[in-house]
Amino acid sequence: MDVAAAALPAFVALWLLYPWPLLGSALGQFSAGGCTFDDGPGACDYHQDLYDDFEWVHVSAQEPHYLPPEMPQGSYMVVDSSNHDPGEKARLQLPTMKENDTHCIDFSYLLYSQKGLNPGTLNILVRVNKGPLANPIWNVTGFTGRDWLRAELAVSTFWPNEYQVIP
Repeated sequence: MDVAAAALPAFVALWLLYPWPLLGSALGQFSAGGCTFDDGPGACDYHQDLYDDFEWVHVSAQEPHYLPPEMPQGSYMVVDSSNHDPGEKARLQLPTMKENDTHCIDFSYLLYSQKGLNPGTLNILVRVNKGPLANPIWNVTGFTGRDWLRAELAVSTFWPNEYQVIP
């Protein structure tokens, strides 16, 4: 995911619910319900972008964390955009998709600020054939409240091209 920072105390959280058939084809372990962040991003073959400005952080339901108590409970990835300059980005890369198919990227998100101010922008990008990042295929900007919101995206892939979704 591509997150543009805001100069305010703010958090952007992501909870991927069902990236399928992406995980079935990429990892050979498709199951209804897909991949969650209970075991961290590595278990889902998600990686930090090496060329972004700051990182997504894994929040585990089993471990204490530094987030405000009003943040949701559970396991998810979060960006604290409050200590970064406007325009800086944090990106999380999903596995590359190669086969002809339409992939469902089903996720929940939350853009939160303690004072209800703008925490930044959450973009979903697609990279084709390891090329440059494209324009966002989906985005949301501003405070979304304290409840998780849900989005579903269909990403069609055509062989021999390779596609990578980057939140």
